[in-house]
Amino acid sequence: MTNSNEFCSVQGETTRFLVEIERSLCLSTKIESVTDASLRATFEAGLAWIKQFIMQPHPDLGRKGQVCPFAQSAHETGAIYFCALDVGEMNFDVFIDVMMQLPSLFARVARTMPRHTELLSLCIFPVNLRPESYYKFIDCAHSILKPFYMNAGSMLGEFHPLSAVRGAHSKNIFPMRSDVPIFVVRAISPHDILFIDRQSGALGVRIHELECYLRGVGSRLPPGEVARLNDRIEELKSQLLWN
Repeated sequence: MTNSNEFCSVQGETTRFLVEIERSLCLSTKIESVTDASLRATFEAGLAWIKQFIMQPHPDLGRKGQVCPFAQSAHETGAIYFCALDVGEMNFDVFIDVMMQLPSLFARVARTMPRHTELLSLCIFPVNLRPESYYKFIDCAHSILKPFYMNAGSMLGEFHPLSAVRGAHSKNIFPMRSDVPIFVVRAISPHDILFIDRQSGALGVRIHELECYLRGVGSRLPPGEVARLNDRIEELKSQLLWN
């Protein structure tokens, strides 16, 4: 059985870190107002990478346009929020517990926005994370958290300097390689079909992703696409039952 004192300790740490995250919340257009020099430098590095890479076209992208077609509009309309979490001495289980609470924070921020909620992005900077821990606190955490986030109607993007994730349209680009570690939370959008139902995923996870995707954006898709995706879900369920 779980020791009740240990449980209360984890819950207490989670609450403390959530307060830290909320206190650090800052619009990407207002980072000059951050008084903590180290935190401001982290936000500046993140924004510089977003402007220099995410908001730009790339010859290896495999399609025309910016790496993310929505980032510049989101930034310019005040729809990107930065926040930070010091993970230097954090236990992995506490980190996962904290990250599990962030869809609720994302929803609360969205409710405060008078417009452009469809562009809202919440960028979480896990500061003091050592490079040898990127695989665990970024890549492994993303695999654990993504189904939960999708169930809440959100997508979770994972970025760090050593990312081995290749592009959806081209294998010659590593779009998740950032100058500093970042998680990005945003609402599910129609183009997210590119990032779900991948052959490398477990069947149950792929079904879950498709169901969440349809629940999130099905009303914005053509009827034929909705029918195709429902057929795909049934096909995967059949494979799951007969494998």
